[in-house]
Amino acid sequence: MKSTQNITKEVRTLRDFTRMVLAFFLSLVVIAIYQQTRLYISGVLDQVIGKSLFLLFVHHIGFSALVSLPLAFIYKALERKRSSLGFNVTWILFLVLLVTEVVLVEYYVSNFEILGEGFLMVYRARTSLSEFIITLAITIPLCIAAYYLFNRLCSSTYRLIGRMFPFTIILFSLFLATLYSDKKPINENKTQHLVVNATTYALDLNKYEGDQPFPLMKPFTANSDLKKHIRLREEPPNIVFIILDGVGSEFVGAKGAYSGFMPFLDSLKSQSVYWSNHLSNTGEGHASLPTILGSLPFGETGFNKTGRRINRNTLLGTLKKNGYTTSFNYGGNSALVQWDKFLFEDRVSRLMDFKGFGDSYEMQKEDAAGISLGYPDKELYRKWQADREDFTRPFVEVFFTLSSKKPFEIPKKEVYITKVEQIMEESSRDRTSQKIIRKNKEVFASLLYTDEALSGFIDHFKKLDDYKNTIFIITGSHNLTELPPMDPLSRYRVPLMIHSPLVKVAVEERNLVSHADIVPSLLGLLAGSYNMNLPDYSSFIGQGLGTGSKIESGKSIPLYRHAYGIKDYIKSPYFIADGNIYKITDDLQIEEAERDAPRNQLIKEYRQFKAINKYVVREDKLIAPQSTLFAQLSYEPSKQEMIWINSVFNGADFDNAYKTARSLAIDGHYERALLLSSYILNRVPGHADTEILMGRIYAWQGNYDRSIEILEGCIVKYPVYADAYSALLDVYFWSGKNERSILLQRQIERNKIENAILRSKIARAADAMLNGAEEKDLQMNGSPASKLNNKSTARPE
Repeated sequence: MKSTQNITKEVRTLRDFTRMVLAFFLSLVVIAIYQQTRLYISGVLDQVIGKSLFLLFVHHIGFSALVSLPLAFIYKALERKRSSLGFNVTWILFLVLLVTEVVLVEYYVSNFEILGEGFLMVYRARTSLSEFIITLAITIPLCIAAYYLFNRLCSSTYRLIGRMFPFTIILFSLFLATLYSDKKPINENKTQHLVVNATTYALDLNKYEGDQPFPLMKPFTANSDLKKHIRLREEPPNIVFIILDGVGSEFVGAKGAYSGFMPFLDSLKSQSVYWSNHLSNTGEGHASLPTILGSLPFGETGFNKTGRRINRNTLLGTLKKNGYTTSFNYGGNSALVQWDKFLFEDRVSRLMDFKGFGDSYEMQKEDAAGISLGYPDKELYRKWQADREDFTRPFVEVFFTLSSKKPFEIPKKEVYITKVEQIMEESSRDRTSQKIIRKNKEVFASLLYTDEALSGFIDHFKKLDDYKNTIFIITGSHNLTELPPMDPLSRYRVPLMIHSPLVKVAVEERNLVSHADIVPSLLGLLAGSYNMNLPDYSSFIGQGLGTGSKIESGKSIPLYRHAYGIKDYIKSPYFIADGNIYKITDDLQIEEAERDAPRNQLIKEYRQFKAINKYVVREDKLIAPQSTLFAQLSYEPSKQEMIWINSVFNGADFDNAYKTARSLAIDGHYERALLLSSYILNRVPGHADTEILMGRIYAWQGNYDRSIEILEGCIVKYPVYADAYSALLDVYFWSGKNERSILLQRQIERNKIENAILRSKIARAADAMLNGAEEKDLQMNGSPASKLNNKSTARPE
């Protein structure tokens, strides 16, 4: 008789599950110690072991309990189905949670902020693919090793726990205990925070339910607060915005935590009107531009990233309508964050970004991924100086710098790092500041370079005749997130100063203001002094800069942290951040709010703003279309209009649709041609030929202002396309604006466009100016409309 061996399968019990839970928690303890150590090394913390570490342990206990409760039931069910199935599945899930926690902690200690809703977009914006892969390659083996080791060490703990209350009740009690503990980013389980915030956002039912279709729209009223500071001349002033990326208030002035690294800006502060209690409305550089130039809300991802045109009235658009030349200057790629789209919609006269620099300018050094941000600040200012002879007065110039932005690859970096070390030796600072500066020398070197570039630009501008009638508005986009934040308000504190020969007396104002207050005050200043065509209605989220010696109660300031992160809000003197309420002091510091703070009222206003912000941008309800200064080129056709459109075009080849629209225009069917053109642009916004055709059609109808508005926008968007210049030269000639043709010649030459037709049209304009024969030429050759079949005035073949 054969002997048989009875082989039994390994039976997994709750003892094994308990060991895994304890191993999971102990692994989280190691991650917590790693977090605190990294923050200590970076100079954020004074010690590794302290209250925040203890609270982090407590929240890790709560998270372990929260995860283990449902997993215990899943574990038992799977074990009953097949031996070790529950064990293997639970083991893998715990490992995935550990790896996730490490990745989130690594982001936190690198960027000093915790990820919540919109985490994928934010993480991808600040972490390269190579950095993510390296993090995983290091994290996964270490997590496996730690988890396995602790699982082995916890083999004898079940008996101890078994003598206590039932295990599930213990877990539930621990979880309940953490609900009442103090949660801050430093002491919170990062995975739990992400899941809770992402879920809350997904289930957010906070919707605008008001009876006003345009809740932010109100009659425009001139704000006269700047008249106290600025003495205007007879001619409208030139306005120059200088937006310094990442430059916060802590770098400016003797009281700044990191003073001494921007000496020119410090000196300019003492010669300007300076708002010491000033905030950026955004924690991201790209989102600050629409707020600074338009006092616009943020939408869900930043106003410039809405993906559609939203009706609005901005500073650039308003001043363009009043004869200003408007220009934007940036050393990087304006299309990456859709600034170009935003500016084109406001008919900016000139957009100069990295595509406009030539071989004589040197790009910033590439980062580790082989990518260059663009041209550094000194090259940006040098390019402007080379091109400025074309400018007409008055003008608005907007500069957005990039040298003080990650990866801080400035020219001659080592030279500026040496200067950082010299400043450190010559100044006395507290131990924490010294540690942070030493660890981030490249950051402070970039600030020195940015400041030096700004100094050179202002010194050059002072030599120009335009200087005596120019207002400089200098501010930071937001505070650097690469340095440890001092508190939840830190990322928003930025300098704001108005520097100009027109300033009556240099003064420091201490009332609470934000980027959104700039445009209402500037337009109010100009409206009260010049006969300007200003919009009847506005939708500004700011009220005006105002004046004062302290922070007054009742000021509302919405704060957009980052993509999907409108989580902060101010109703002075209170500040809401991540559900916590603080009180703002007169020097823009924060402290815990008193117990009787109007928490419910603050949260109600905050939620109301979030709902309105989402509604007005998503539904295009910022301002009524008839109240905007610039009409849209395209719109969604009605059902009846679509029937006609489908009768003449029903396909996907929009080049053929353009040919149809052009034929309609040549045959004199202008309105039909405009309708089809609008439809084309609604589907293909960048169809250049269609935009040019619309500009020509309006000219043929005698609407020269509308035609020029469209065609000037075309040459900004398509600066090397000869057809746009050809059409614009025709309209300038027909409307008797030949002096503009001569100015346009410089732009054609600068873009190296060689075209015989353009040369002949410029010569025609010069002759007309010389002989004063515009009207005679029209009488002899007929009106523009009679030239529809003349290829020199229709679209060139």
